[in-house]
Amino acid sequence: MGIENILRGASDLVDEVARLKSVEEECKILKEKVFMNQFTKAEQEVFALDGHSISATQDIFHKEEYTIKNQKKGS
Repeated sequence: MGIENILRGASDLVDEVARLKSVEEECKILKEKVFMNQFTKAEQEVFALDGHSISATQDIFHKEEYTIKNQKKGS
């Protein structure tokens, strides 16, 4: 009786940890969506290329430097 209960309890804990990890991932995704929804579509596109140079971003979107910088400010 004792060892079976311990093993069942351990199994339940493993299942609960897996469930909580799944919930945590869902929360992370929702948080990112809420964060991104505060920006315009153009700002979101520029934000997605964060880390790229202004000139590289210009080449991708065919936009003026001023526009890219302005959209980066928004995001």
